[in-house]
Amino acid sequence: MPIFDYSCRGCGHRFEALVLKQTVPACPECKGQDLERLFSVPAVKSDTTRDLAMRAAKQRDAKQAAERVYTQRQYELHHDD
Repeated sequence: MPIFDYSCRGCGHRFEALVLKQTVPACPECKGQDLERLFSVPAVKSDTTRDLAMRAAKQRDAKQAAERVYTQRQYELHHDD
């Protein structure tokens, strides 16, 4: 059961639809059936993309940790308890 991206020529709404063999999709906004099927880019998962995502996540986490440490240090320097 493929999922396709569509653009309604009547109202311009873009949406995804699960299309069975004899099913004719309709726009969820205006219920029109004058649709243009759009080019869909599949999601690609591989060891390389996983490694890149993990590396980006680790860099983001390290940056957030450094910002937390800096914020805590600034708080401690400027507030008397």
